[in-house]
Amino acid sequence: MAAGPDQRFLGVLDTSPFRIAIVYSIVFACGAAALLGAVDFAVSRVVDSSTDNLIEAEVQGLREQMVVLSRSDFIELIEQRSQDQDVRGAVYLMVDPQLRPVAGNVPAWPKIAASQGKWFLFKVSVPFGDETREHEMRAQRFRLPGGYNMLVGHDVQERQDVKSLMMRGLIAAVVLTLLMGLGGGFWMGRRILAQAGAISAVATQIMRGDLSQRLPVRDADDEINTLAREINTMLDKIEQLTLGMRTVLDSAAHDLRTPLNRLQATAEGAMMQLGVGSAERRVLEQVSAEVDHMRSTLDALLRIALAETGTVAREPVDLSELVASMVELYAPVSEERGIGLESSVAAGAAVLGSRQLLAQALANLLDNAIKFTPDGGHIRVLLRGSSSEPEVIVEDNGPGIPADKREVVLGRRVRLDEARKFPGSGLGLSLVAAVTKLHGARLVLDDAGPGLRVSLKF
Repeated sequence: MAAGPDQRFLGVLDTSPFRIAIVYSIVFACGAAALLGAVDFAVSRVVDSSTDNLIEAEVQGLREQMVVLSRSDFIELIEQRSQDQDVRGAVYLMVDPQLRPVAGNVPAWPKIAASQGKWFLFKVSVPFGDETREHEMRAQRFRLPGGYNMLVGHDVQERQDVKSLMMRGLIAAVVLTLLMGLGGGFWMGRRILAQAGAISAVATQIMRGDLSQRLPVRDADDEINTLAREINTMLDKIEQLTLGMRTVLDSAAHDLRTPLNRLQATAEGAMMQLGVGSAERRVLEQVSAEVDHMRSTLDALLRIALAETGTVAREPVDLSELVASMVELYAPVSEERGIGLESSVAAGAAVLGSRQLLAQALANLLDNAIKFTPDGGHIRVLLRGSSSEPEVIVEDNGPGIPADKREVVLGRRVRLDEARKFPGSGLGLSLVAAVTKLHGARLVLDDAGPGLRVSLKF
């Protein structure tokens, strides 16, 4: 089923390139903020130092003029400097002992805390077209003879405007960086996600047994395409090895079945010539039984090898119909032993896989259950769960398997001491495990209290 736009968007957000782009964007934004902050600090220091030097020089000049000029001449000097258009941003204010303005271009003495030193900041309303704006001033004060006070300062609003402009630039740069990082990360994420989706689709086909599929390779000579080429080379080798192994298995199966069939046919033909109960006939019957055992063991080993190669063609399998038919097939066998075979099969369950191998796995489970369940016992077969996640359960009330040996019995030709008195090759559960793994299911052995409970969770 194709992913929707929301799922694709969330998939892009979860990709490593997107997260890396975001991290680098944040780091770059923090670096830009630190750089602009350092520039702002340095500019502020330079501007403050330059302003303070100008004010200090003006204060020193006025102190010198105060010594040689009369008060009226000094007041006239202050008025001239206040109205001098060549000195931009300079502020002067001379007040009497009652802090009433005497001369200058500041309307009133600012409110200054007694704890403040000679340097302070204050705001003054400055005409600007048809309106007025408040400008920040930096000034120094000093006393004059007769209880008068003098204020000399400079307009530092431009510095504040520059700082505000730098802050707006900083915010814009950070936002732009993050947006570019998001855009770049989203673009890289979509590109990687598209390549990963194509690789995943091919890998799914390969896991389903189609070894002819290969990963897509683009013209770009990047790491992903280099990796895809190497994987394709590996798949070529795996396909050759798998086909070679299947050829060997098919040849071995044919070469071994033929002499076994001849041996059994010869034994059966010889038995027809011998009397019932004779020693020779009993030996031939034993030979025929051993040949049957060898043939069933060979078939089981070939099926296990086929399941473990993972190259089995897969198709939709009606699991509900398959389980029901297997229960129906084994019902007469259980009736002969007086064993009750109950079943509860949910409708609509389906899986993608090999019907033949799934049928063999179910046959092995039912065969084991009937084999180890005592006469008069009971077996339950259940198929339950949703149609997309079905679970097949086979329960019996036989001796069961100890908890510490449930993993061991899944190996090839493993038979517990309790099972040696029953005929078998020890490959039944091994085949079930291989088929379960092939279909991506989970095989669980549990206690049925008493007996064994085997579940296949798809």
